[in-house]
Amino acid sequence: MAPVDFRHRSNELELMDADDAPAEELRATFRELAVINRRLGGHAATLGALNALTPLGTKRLRILDVGCGDGEAASAILGWAEASGIAAEVHGIDLSGESVSLASERRRRGLSFSHDDLFALDSGDTYDIVHAGLMLHHCPGDQAVRALKAMHEHARLGIAINDLHRHPLAYHGIKRLTATLSGNRLIRHDAPLSVLRGFSRPELEDMCRRARLPMPDIRWRWAFRWQMTVRR
Repeated sequence: MAPVDFRHRSNELELMDADDAPAEELRATFRELAVINRRLGGHAATLGALNALTPLGTKRLRILDVGCGDGEAASAILGWAEASGIAAEVHGIDLSGESVSLASERRRRGLSFSHDDLFALDSGDTYDIVHAGLMLHHCPGDQAVRALKAMHEHARLGIAINDLHRHPLAYHGIKRLTATLSGNRLIRHDAPLSVLRGFSRPELEDMCRRARLPMPDIRWRWAFRWQMTVRR
């Protein structure tokens, strides 16, 4: 078996990106991913980024969640806003129709979802904050740069990114964990691959430069997550 190359991002396609998994398998996968996420840092990077971008005394926020999946992060964002005394509208978009269907089962006031493409949004459709949680690593090469630029163009205050640190400990750790505890084919294949599609700090900084964005604030979070904010 060839040694794993951690110097560069992998371009191998994740199974979930193929968008042909049966709905019930996708539901089970998201449910298991939520458990893994809670055990490995939860939504700390997302909520930390939102706290950093939200001015003191804010009473209302309109937030776009890009690549919303089954709505787990959007629901956590709404809960954070409610606990902070903020009246929020959180709208999630995803390229997967099946994912949006699952997300739409979360019926809470202030939460909505649609089957939309970030790059096809109306130029006048703006939000206070645009968030992407574990979405950016799904974008290959220059598409990740385009995604950062598009998110920034739709944000009034800035963008909040929660994504993976490509690191040998993260890769071998999640590979062993999922091989031991998960029988889900999508998770066993995609979880380690997601790490290989993740980022180093210099890569994130370079992507922001290439997108002609302001200097990002990047912070490392357990477990092997990047919390990145880019202000307007």
